[in-house]
Amino acid sequence: MNSFSIYSLLPIILFITMLPHLWTISITISFASLFFLGWFFLHSLGIVRLPHKYLTFLLLLLSIFILVVNYGFTFSQKASISLLCLMLSLKCLEVKNELDRRNIFLILFLSYFVLVTHFLYSQDIFLLIFNLINTLFITLLLISFNRKPQGVLSFLTNISLLSKLFLKAIPIAIILFLFFPRIPGPLWTLPDDSSTGTTGLSDEMYPGSVSELSNSEKIAFRVDFKTSPPAADKIYWRGPVLSQTDGFLWSQHKSAKKVPIAKLNQFVSHLKQPVSYTITLEPHQKKWLFTLEMPSQIDGDTIKGFYFNQDLQLLNQSNINQLTQYHVTSMTEFQLNSIHDNEVKESALFPPTHNPRTLALGKQWRQTINNDKKIISIALDNYRLNNFYYTRQPGTMIDDPSDQFLFDKKRGFCEHYASSFVLLMRAADIPARVVTGYQGIEKNEVGNYYVVRQSNAHAWAEVWLKDKGWIRVDPTVAIPADHIEADIFATNLDRLNFSSLNIPNLPKLTAQQKTAVFNFWKQINQSIDNLKHQWNNWILGYDQNKQNLLLNLMGLQAHWQNLISLLVSSMFILLIVFYAMTLYKQYHEIDPVHRFYLKFISKLNKQGMSIKLSDAPYQIKKQAMIQFPQSATAIKMIIEQYIMIRYASHTDKQQLKSFISNIKQLKLI
Repeated sequence: MNSFSIYSLLPIILFITMLPHLWTISITISFASLFFLGWFFLHSLGIVRLPHKYLTFLLLLLSIFILVVNYGFTFSQKASISLLCLMLSLKCLEVKNELDRRNIFLILFLSYFVLVTHFLYSQDIFLLIFNLINTLFITLLLISFNRKPQGVLSFLTNISLLSKLFLKAIPIAIILFLFFPRIPGPLWTLPDDSSTGTTGLSDEMYPGSVSELSNSEKIAFRVDFKTSPPAADKIYWRGPVLSQTDGFLWSQHKSAKKVPIAKLNQFVSHLKQPVSYTITLEPHQKKWLFTLEMPSQIDGDTIKGFYFNQDLQLLNQSNINQLTQYHVTSMTEFQLNSIHDNEVKESALFPPTHNPRTLALGKQWRQTINNDKKIISIALDNYRLNNFYYTRQPGTMIDDPSDQFLFDKKRGFCEHYASSFVLLMRAADIPARVVTGYQGIEKNEVGNYYVVRQSNAHAWAEVWLKDKGWIRVDPTVAIPADHIEADIFATNLDRLNFSSLNIPNLPKLTAQQKTAVFNFWKQINQSIDNLKHQWNNWILGYDQNKQNLLLNLMGLQAHWQNLISLLVSSMFILLIVFYAMTLYKQYHEIDPVHRFYLKFISKLNKQGMSIKLSDAPYQIKKQAMIQFPQSATAIKMIIEQYIMIRYASHTDKQQLKSFISNIKQLKLI
């Protein structure tokens, strides 16, 4: 059995390198990859032998079979990464021993590529740190195996060489980052797996769908306000609009009609109270872009071809598969008009065979009242005065959920209130629809920006009034403060301060909650998120606009010719600096005795002599004393001191100083 060595460290580093992928790919492929790595690890310890080449071929066929079973013949991100992990782990079974440098180098170079593929899913700063640490270890292994047969370099020497390589790489990386022309979108990608990894809101809603998100503290997007944040009752981030329903499931229009942003003013009027802000949207594998109602101006270097659909939901041309930043100006006071002829008609349809009690109540209101605004007010009073409760745990409602909620349970989350309110309006012949999105914000005191989490997911209603157009109505606002159950407050009290919930007296934190531990933990969380936010803004958000701003600050025109010139000239200057550092290092690595002896010979040659380094010191002394008789004493002393210092078993420091001083003071006459 072999002892643990650098050879045994190789499968461990490979496991750590592939670890982020092993959590996301198929469990059978992860197991197969771990099995191959484990076999190689036991081989490195001398416990087992490597498989015969025929068995290796069978394992390859088995791997291909597993890959096809899981992903078919689809070329996608997960299928490609799964193939890469399988091939890398299988390649380990071909490494004969620690001197098999060809296969070891191939594995290490493939490991670099595996690290790069992590950025297909995320560009988080902590993932960068993880990849950087792995890159250091892989490079250290590469250096160690490269020197393994000679056994010349020690571990500390390898570390020293590694540090020098990376210190030289840092300025090159900075120059490339600053001056390489920025291209919108990723430089390279793979076809994404449809709906894989989708987080957040859906284009469908059913009882309990939004309350499921309320338990998630994942961040949906971050907001930097250039102006003061709007009032709490204006902070509605518009998402999918749901107008079609069968009484249980709510969904969007089937039509894909687009409304260019240039024509937005035809449908939105009376714009007032502008709010400017920048959104940094986390990837959610949908086309949705969230804005405060109602956007009037949008700009973003990482989004192209954005448009509105027929419900004035902002959409991107392609799915949001990477961190996306865009700048918006919204008008929080507006009038939303109808966009197409059938829009109001479709929003007045009541499912004929479901929720009969809801239908009867709405019809009753219409028979007795002929004023739409009055009916809306009565519906809100119905929630306010009839013992309704706002809770995330209302229980299951499947058959006629609106009837069960309005007349039996009277306990629900925002989707129960919004859907039942819309059905009541439709029963009373008032066109209405459900709007989903996010509501509220949470301030990060460290970075002075705001966070919107998945737990901010919300549903509200829009009703059509002939003289007003589409009006936002949020039935949850009607719930009395003492009817909001404790599970609602389990999210974050800071966020509720920016919520539309009518809570005049938020529950006070107890003295125990105000302890230093609580505040310290909150500070840590906000500091970490602020670090991510600054990384998103200045590194991932370094787009064409920021690059052009940098050029303008340098007094240059913002075009690619200047970028190429800066890139080439910076690299040239860097090469000169590296070369100068190399010469300086070589100069100072020379023995000082030899260095000053060379200066002595140089002085002699400048005065007409032709001395070579191969000439013996006594020969040089004899020739120099003849050529420069007036300096013969000084020349003799220098040569004798050199011989004494160079060949003596012990050198006196004072003697060395005298030797150097005599050479400096030598004048040839």
